[in-house]
Amino acid sequence: MADMIVLILIIGYCGFVIFQRHRQKKNGTQNGCRGICDGCSGCGDLSHLKETYFADKMKKERKL
Repeated sequence: MADMIVLILIIGYCGFVIFQRHRQKKNGTQNGCRGICDGCSGCGDLSHLKETYFADKMKKERKL
């Protein structure tokens, strides 16, 4: 009986993982990419990060 419960849990988990992968592909988040990792289109141009960093730094210095 315990073997059946374990088997059902494993099959359920596999179904859950398959469903999540299908939903990610359907929503266009292929490979789990949401623009926060290397190789994603959201990280393709990092040139704006330097300007953003210095702009934030200047705002903090003005508040002091």
